[in-house]
Amino acid sequence: KINVLLMGVDVDGLRTDAIMLASFDTETKEVNMLSIPRDTKMYIGNRYQKINAAHAFVDESGEIGGATATCEAVTRITGIPINYYVDFSFDAVAHVIDELGPIEFTIPDLYGDGVGMVYDDPVQSLHINLPPGDYQLNGQQAVWLMRYRHGNVNPSTGVFKGYVNGDSDRVEMQQKFLKAVVDQKVNASLILKIPSIFKDISSEIKTNFTVSEVIKYSKYLADFSSVNIHSYSLPGEYSSDSANGDVWIPNMDEIRTMVQDVFGYPADNITTDNPKNATRESGSSSSSGISSSSSNTSNSSNSSNSSNSKSRSSNSSYSSSGTSGSSSSGTSSSSSSNHETTEESTGTSSSSHESTGERYESSEESSGESSSSEYSSSESNDGSDE
Repeated sequence: KINVLLMGVDVDGLRTDAIMLASFDTETKEVNMLSIPRDTKMYIGNRYQKINAAHAFVDESGEIGGATATCEAVTRITGIPINYYVDFSFDAVAHVIDELGPIEFTIPDLYGDGVGMVYDDPVQSLHINLPPGDYQLNGQQAVWLMRYRHGNVNPSTGVFKGYVNGDSDRVEMQQKFLKAVVDQKVNASLILKIPSIFKDISSEIKTNFTVSEVIKYSKYLADFSSVNIHSYSLPGEYSSDSANGDVWIPNMDEIRTMVQDVFGYPADNITTDNPKNATRESGSSSSSGISSSSSNTSNSSNSSNSSNSKSRSSNSSYSSSGTSGSSSSGTSSSSSSNHETTEESTGTSSSSHESTGERYESSEESSGESSSSEYSSSESNDGSDE
């Protein structure tokens, strides 16, 4: 298996605006994709806050956590070792879509009022305007779709319309768009163009993929379609607290079941707790960080640069989006033997938070030299509600 963490960062390159973990089985050519709400509450840095703060948190040495810290947090809460990461700006998304060509996609009438996705944030120079209808989405429109969270505030009432189930509905929309891209654009000619596209966007992403690895793995895209993608969301429900506002409270029992049954990894030690604590929800330490492998070098020299608070309990079947969870790439009974991957050994991740940075030899060139005043407290209840 090849496990890749995809992270879309906000306009300042600090917080993660979208987090997706893709686990690709090189034998079956199946992808299990897990979306992790950016509002997921867990221990980050020095306190409980939203997982999207991991990327922006400044540690004791003054370093910004970046992809390293986000990978650690995701592995801590899922138990899934991460082989590769791609940390991308939304400029990179627009660049790729424009390179691939327009994407046919239908914008739904979300609220039944004919408005669709409309949002304005002058501070970020963000103006989303996607009325309901059928589109040939260009790069900029694709970014609007992926960033949209809710509409403008009604000045007379002080309220806004947003996704009924908050960020979980948002990640489902993102997953639908990714499947549309796969179905419409993945073909033999694209496979040949992938290395050049990778080089073109190298200044807009940070990754530990090398060009040779991109070429190596792109061969698996032959005859690949969205039928091969099985989408899931991190089980949990929305709640609210005074420190962080609306937060996604993970259901650890359902996450364990999903990780074991769908992704095929042991999950007894997963936790949302401080990684330095000996006491876990499961009673033992959890692993963290990126998994070393024979083909995944730790050298990263190739690197380049509030939603609705309606509570919604996740399905006990951990909500596979659009496809049946029964077509998973692994089962709990295979959580040992099936981990010996065809392309690389997932290995045993480092068991301490401190060693995570060493295992990454992070390619973070620090996407912001220092956190701005908006982020300096690492507050996850940020003002950018796109």
